[in-house]
Amino acid sequence: MQAITPPTADQLRAAGQLPLMKLEIEVGADNWINLCALDGKNYVEDFSISLGGASPTPNPIGGSWSATLFNEDGIFHPSHPGAYAAYCVTGRKVRISVGAVYAGADRIWQRIIGYMDEPKFSIPDYKVSITGQDYMKRLEDGEFQELDATFPNHWGLSTTFDSWPSDGLLGDEMYTNHDAMDTADDGGGTFHNVTNWVATNCVFAPLDEAGKHVGKMTGADAGPPSRLKLTDVGTNAEAGKTYRVKFKHRIVGGDGSKSIKIQIFQAAALIKQIVYWPTDVEREEIFDFIATANAAIEIRFWLSAAAYELWLDDISVWEYKPEEERYYDLTVADADQKGPYHVTLDGNPVQQGEEDEGWWYEEATGHLFFDRNKTVADGAGTLNVEVFYYRETDPEDAVARILFFAKVCHPVTGLPYVSEAAALAAMENDDPGWAIDKVWFKAGSTFLSAIKMLCEVCDYRFFFKYDGTPVFKARPAPGGPDFIFDSPANIATINTYQSQSEIKNRVIIKGIKQAEPVNLDESTPSELKGEAHNDASITAYGERTMTITNYLFQHQARLNQMCIDLVARYKDPKWYSDLEIPFNPVPLELVDDIQWEERLSHILDVTQTGAIRDIKITKFNTTYKCEKP
Repeated sequence: MQAITPPTADQLRAAGQLPLMKLEIEVGADNWINLCALDGKNYVEDFSISLGGASPTPNPIGGSWSATLFNEDGIFHPSHPGAYAAYCVTGRKVRISVGAVYAGADRIWQRIIGYMDEPKFSIPDYKVSITGQDYMKRLEDGEFQELDATFPNHWGLSTTFDSWPSDGLLGDEMYTNHDAMDTADDGGGTFHNVTNWVATNCVFAPLDEAGKHVGKMTGADAGPPSRLKLTDVGTNAEAGKTYRVKFKHRIVGGDGSKSIKIQIFQAAALIKQIVYWPTDVEREEIFDFIATANAAIEIRFWLSAAAYELWLDDISVWEYKPEEERYYDLTVADADQKGPYHVTLDGNPVQQGEEDEGWWYEEATGHLFFDRNKTVADGAGTLNVEVFYYRETDPEDAVARILFFAKVCHPVTGLPYVSEAAALAAMENDDPGWAIDKVWFKAGSTFLSAIKMLCEVCDYRFFFKYDGTPVFKARPAPGGPDFIFDSPANIATINTYQSQSEIKNRVIIKGIKQAEPVNLDESTPSELKGEAHNDASITAYGERTMTITNYLFQHQARLNQMCIDLVARYKDPKWYSDLEIPFNPVPLELVDDIQWEERLSHILDVTQTGAIRDIKITKFNTTYKCEKP
């Protein structure tokens, strides 16, 4: 705002000085044509402007404009063969400036810049009606898309993990003999795999029983127990890792009362020992152990002396990941992560909470799990789990990103912002001093609705200034006057009134709603909610409730304080004054505080102040709506 004292209407009339205006349209890159002086003629018959700015509520208020053009000889009509036929079209950038001649010099200020809506041509009176909005139009028209690369509705980062197999078996089988007791294909000959075992007090031989290949262990009739020993399964174990052993067994002959014992050794130390009672029906056994050393794994089978056969088959050893350890730790990937919002497996989306197929997240640990029944292969660098997760986002950064998405134009270059950083640098903003944990907006919602949610959670106001500069600042509080009308003669009329329309004496805010996991199988709903009220206001004016539902409220203390602040602000009726200023082009904004003299009688002048809440300009007459303290 330029500090220029405007002339009074009487002064303008006495000097014969008339207001000035320009209505310009952009017909090329920064090539503006003034319809008030097109080929020496003024084609603008009428115009009005309603400026956007900081409203009493967090709702972003955009500026709008309208004008009537004289369509002489139909030169603006889209069917006219002349050069002006393409001037009045939807989406054309428009700016309007208003001023006057002061002391022989033109004083003119831009008051609004934006875009033309649908023009309307009238025949036979040769009129063109054009209307439009300021840059807020871009925010109204743009929409978020579900996980779209251009206008994503969730904001954060992503990280990838090698997938854990759903059976927990990692890498290649460590038992080097192919398929345990099956026919070998390693070039060593038929049943070569049984020959690596050391048999003590028993015989270990191959057996082909109607195509069933097994290893047959025959114990001695008497004497010490029989033993099979394999000193190295083929791959060394690593200390601290878990390993899984599988094998099948069956008794043939004998009385069935004898047991077998399997032992796992490392570096001559016993690690695991289990006793089984075989039957004459083949059974599979599975057990796990944790390696205590970086050493070979030794397997020993013991059979008490008896005249029967023990058939062994499908022996395997794998590195194993237990189910409770098959998680993806986001805290390791990013210590500042705030939880996942989208997960893919091998590029395919996986739905949160879907039975047998989905994923779930344990907030306390930062661990993401797949459902225990979901089939997942071992990634090992080839199959990835990609997790898209939230990070804290500063509210002003979120606004700047939306401006970039919406292709809002820079106030100086007139070109769309090339990056979020460029939008932030051009924006007038206050730093709230805190961040939002999880920022997302529903797919299909507009950029404008997102800005409103950000304003609500911050108690900020968003608008575009007269030159297109975006503003994201705290709700303006009364302060010293930005401009002073120093004489009652500056103002044509003053209307003062009290309004109860904005009274709210009970405020309820509903914040983020989410399912908090209790355990692997159970979760419980959780919602932030706060409420405050004023009994005196309810008694005086009746209960008037304001309910805000906004999931960007994600901290209970901040939500509670906002309820208290809003009740204190809206519990009482407000006083307003409408000031009509003839021929006043001084570029005041809705954020400004003004001071004026009001003559209550011929002997009483009082000084009044107010914060501008609305500005309308019609045929150069300017009306300011001021909220009084």
